[in-house]
Amino acid sequence: MSHGSRNLFAWLLLAALADASGIPDVKLGLVAPPSEANAVSFQRGVQLAVANANEAGEAQVALEVRSQDGQWGSSGNDAVQLVSDLRADAIISPSDGATNHLILQVSGRTQVPVASLCSDSSVTSTGVIWAVRVVPRTDQEAEALFASASRPDQSAPTWWAVVPKGRPGRAVRHDLEVAARVTGTHLEQILDALEAKTDPEAQVHLIVAAAPDGVLTWLAPLQAGKLAAALRAAGYKGQLAGPSPLDSPEFFSAAGSAADGVRITLFRVDPDFRSRAEGFEGQFRKRFDSTPDFAATAAYDAARVLIEALRRGKQDAGYRQFPVTLPVAGAKGDLHFDNLGNRTDALQVMTCKQGCFIPLLAGETKS
Repeated sequence: MSHGSRNLFAWLLLAALADASGIPDVKLGLVAPPSEANAVSFQRGVQLAVANANEAGEAQVALEVRSQDGQWGSSGNDAVQLVSDLRADAIISPSDGATNHLILQVSGRTQVPVASLCSDSSVTSTGVIWAVRVVPRTDQEAEALFASASRPDQSAPTWWAVVPKGRPGRAVRHDLEVAARVTGTHLEQILDALEAKTDPEAQVHLIVAAAPDGVLTWLAPLQAGKLAAALRAAGYKGQLAGPSPLDSPEFFSAAGSAADGVRITLFRVDPDFRSRAEGFEGQFRKRFDSTPDFAATAAYDAARVLIEALRRGKQDAGYRQFPVTLPVAGAKGDLHFDNLGNRTDALQVMTCKQGCFIPLLAGETKS
């Protein structure tokens, strides 16, 4: 067993003895390692949710943030410290799959609820019933994107994909392959993203020469933006698409004009909640002098779900409020979950035009 693993399970023995009963206020824990591409956005989204909850009264909400990079197990130790030392009532976990599974190990043994910002389909298949995922699953996003590019009067489009290296990429590969099978899509090639210090020219020319109908840039916003710009500069004319977090200033800045026509999915915003969305965006701009991206919005929603569940439970154990059966008011609409903790809200395919993502019009299939 590795040193990190021994630390993790040693902490778990202590955490199992921790008793947070008798503490009337809600304390959230956020694990956001510095290597997490969206760490700043996650923290800002949670901070705004906590501020709004405290202004609304009832039980006051506190926030503890822990972030470690390093050996395997560091994030798990962060989670155990949040539970055992800092008495967090619930934890928000970041987008990295390995970190999520470590945190869910802690959650499974301590009955501390988790709201996940990870899109890997495996997150909600761990058997921890007091966990929810507030972002769409990778396979669901890919299914919607594949469907948006298909036409019944034409043969199935051919797609390539570029995914992260290592464990994160393996999880994405699995989910993209599932989506391709479900939709009957020809996912011809999945490439590992090259290291930042590596010249991507050879990989870009490989894609351009193969000329697939579409390329999924399933990467962090900055990487995806650079790849989109390189592909367009090299003459690639096909469809570009990627995950929800590409709704980010980093992506727009790195992609430049290549962002136009890129597709992602976002949860559909009901027109009845438009004023709520505008209010959230206004509050965020006022507090942080920036526009909330997808990551900040998702983190806000994750905090809202946990705060609402814990407040509903009052002095009862927080895990007893799961699965979440009642809708929760989020930044841009109500959030609904199934018994496994997946969001059941409808996804909508969006396309980028003039630096922002707007709904793809019915029947619009080409960039």
